[in-house]
Amino acid sequence: MTLLIVLVVLSFSTIHLLEYLSYYARIAGRLANRPVTGYAVQNATTTITRFFYLALMPLLGFLIDRQIPVTTYQQMGLCALLGATLLSLLAFFVRFHWITLLANFIQRRSGKPKLRSAEVRAQLEVHSAFPRPRIIVLAAAVFLCYALGVLVSYYFALVFHDYRSTISQLSGIVNGFATVLLTFVLEPRIATIVDDHPTHDVYHAVQAMLTGRLVAVGLLAPLLFWNLGNALG
Repeated sequence: MTLLIVLVVLSFSTIHLLEYLSYYARIAGRLANRPVTGYAVQNATTTITRFFYLALMPLLGFLIDRQIPVTTYQQMGLCALLGATLLSLLAFFVRFHWITLLANFIQRRSGKPKLRSAEVRAQLEVHSAFPRPRIIVLAAAVFLCYALGVLVSYYFALVFHDYRSTISQLSGIVNGFATVLLTFVLEPRIATIVDDHPTHDVYHAVQAMLTGRLVAVGLLAPLLFWNLGNALG
């Protein structure tokens, strides 16, 4: 049982790491003057996370069917959120190296000289007057739903075990709501910035979105998940 719990934590954390890293492909595509290719790289990276979801969902379902202790599930959920936060922070600290790697990959056949991390950083860390607070707040709301959708749904399924099959489907509803916000509100804003603004504005906009994601996954989600557990306990 311990191995399954570890696998849940690792799968959840890896999903968030890959999704966090994927957004830097938008910046790399802009640096390489191939924004559409950058978007394709982002989508390809996001698709890889679906394989981890294929592992995560049956593992959670099995743990619920075995009726693990509620306190164990709560600890597992908090560890998963902590793992996702730590890996996302790691991605943040290596972001310029990652963007450089992606940009050189995207323009590998263009004949252009390879970019260096230092020059990429110099290009991107130009001061921007672009308004970021609204993006941060909106991103925090979207990714809070993503972070808690699965964990909370299966938590309720564990507590109200007789109705576990029905309740577990709530994750699709919560994630669906988050997808609507992401697809029709947040993503169009980012896409417009990628198309119409200079590269450093693109970087600051994407980083604002990822800051909102970190706030949601690292602060809001653990707080709400812990309080939910205490309320139901």
